[in-house]
Amino acid sequence: MKKVKWSDISRRQIMKAGALAAATGVLPTALTSPALAGAEEDRIIASAKKLGKAELTGILWSNYQVAISPVVGAFNDATGISLPKIQDISTFDIPQRAMAEALSKSPEFDFFHLDSNMIPSLASAGLIEPLDEYMAAAGFKINAVGDFGKFMTYKGKTYGMPTDGNVHVQFIRKDLFEDADEKKAFADKHGREMTWPGTWEEELELMNFFTRPDDNLWGSANLRDRGSSLAWIYMYLYSAGGFPFDDDMNPTIDTPEGEYAVQTFLNVKSASHPEAAGWGTPQMIPRIINGNAFSCQYWDGIIALAENPDKSKTAGKWSYGLVPGSDFSGSRKHRSISAPVVAVVVNRHSPRKAQMAHMAMYLATAANSSLIVGDPVNTFHDPWHVDHFKEGSKPFNTYTAGGMDAINRNLKVTTPPIYLTGLLEFETEFKRNVSEAYTGDKTAKQVVKDTEAAWKRTVRRIGKRKLKEELATYKSLFPSVDTA
Repeated sequence: MKKVKWSDISRRQIMKAGALAAATGVLPTALTSPALAGAEEDRIIASAKKLGKAELTGILWSNYQVAISPVVGAFNDATGISLPKIQDISTFDIPQRAMAEALSKSPEFDFFHLDSNMIPSLASAGLIEPLDEYMAAAGFKINAVGDFGKFMTYKGKTYGMPTDGNVHVQFIRKDLFEDADEKKAFADKHGREMTWPGTWEEELELMNFFTRPDDNLWGSANLRDRGSSLAWIYMYLYSAGGFPFDDDMNPTIDTPEGEYAVQTFLNVKSASHPEAAGWGTPQMIPRIINGNAFSCQYWDGIIALAENPDKSKTAGKWSYGLVPGSDFSGSRKHRSISAPVVAVVVNRHSPRKAQMAHMAMYLATAANSSLIVGDPVNTFHDPWHVDHFKEGSKPFNTYTAGGMDAINRNLKVTTPPIYLTGLLEFETEFKRNVSEAYTGDKTAKQVVKDTEAAWKRTVRRIGKRKLKEELATYKSLFPSVDTA
C-alpha cells in the first residue's frame, strides 16, 4: 500500500473528493480550522514534551485523514512529535493487516486506526500497548456517553482512543410522517394512529405503507448487501434478547431469537428496492438525500449530509430518534449498533509508543475531538464524547439539535458486532448464509441452523479457552439500560 505524506494533503483531498463525489456529491472543505487548546490539552503536551521529538507512522484510511490533520499539526507544533507519513488502507481491511503485524512483532508502525472491536484479539496477540499509564501521566480520561468508553478496554485496561462514535440512528421522513392525509390513510388501513415506530414490526408497517415504486419511493433505505447485513441482524438479535454464544462458547444462534432476527431482516425486503442487495453506501446514500426513501437505520454521519441544503434535496425533511426495539423477550429492548467504532491503538513493539500514546490522547480531548467530529463535510468521525452533546458545541452545528439528541440516545443502547478471533470467521459464515436467504435459497431457520453448525466447527478449531476470554469482554460492552 502507498504511503501518504501529510504535506501532500492537497492531492489526497482531491482523491478523496472524487470518491465522495461519486457517492454523495460532497467535496471536502479546506483545512483552515485551528486545533483548540485548553487545560486538558496543556497537560498532554507537557507530558509529551518530556519524551522528546519523534516522527510517527501508522495505518489509517484516507477517509479519516482530513478531519484530524489540524489536530495532528497543532500537536507537532507544540511537541515536535509529527506524523509525516501514513499507510492508506481501508478500515475494513486493517484488522487482517494488524493481525499479520501481531505475528511479525514489527516495530514499523506506531499505530493502527481500526475497529475497536479488534482490541481483545490484538491485546491477546500481544500487539497493542495498554494506555492507562500514559493517561495517568497526562491526567487524561476518556469521557464517553453511557457505556461507550468500555469499547476501548480489555480485561480492565484501556487499549484505544476513540475518534468516531459511528452509531446507527433512526431516520424518518418528517414531511411524509407528519402529513395529515398520509396519517388518515395509514389509520384507515391499519386501524391505528401513525406513531414513531417503537418496534421493528411497527416500522415495517410504516415502510411498507410508504413503498411506492411508481413514485420511486421505497420504505427502507437499510443496506441489504452481504457486507453490511449483519449490522441490522445484530440489532434485531440483541433487542430480542438473543446473543450469539453462551458463556462456554457454545453457539446460540440456532434459537428462536436468532431465527427472529434473520426473519426480521428478510421481512424488510418487501420495502426495499429490488436492487438493494447489490448496493452499498455509494448507491444508498444518494437515495436518502434525494428523497427516494422513507425510513432507515443508518450511520449517524449521514445526518450532516442529509441536513446540508447545498447537497441534500431532503434537508429539513428528516426526523431522527431511537431505533425501534423488540418485545420478543417479553419486555421492550432497544439495541443500536456501532460498527466500526474506529479508534487509535498503539503498537507495543514501537520504540515511539509513548509519543504515539500522547498523540492519540490529544486527538480524544473534548476540544480536539469536537473539532474533528464537527467538521461539516468530512463526517467520517461522529460524536461520542459527553461534551459533544452540549448545546452550542461545534458538532451541534453539523448534526442539528435533533440529530445530536438521537445520536446521544442511541449511543446509550449501542452494541458491538462479534469479531472474537480478529479474522472474522464467525461473521463471514453468517453473512454468507444470510445472503443466500435474501436471494430465496434458504429460510431463516436454515440460516441459523447452518450458521451454528459452522460456528461449532470454528470453535473446535480455535479452542474454547482463547475465545472465552474474548467473549467475556464482548459481553461486558453491552449497555446497562434497555431504552434511552
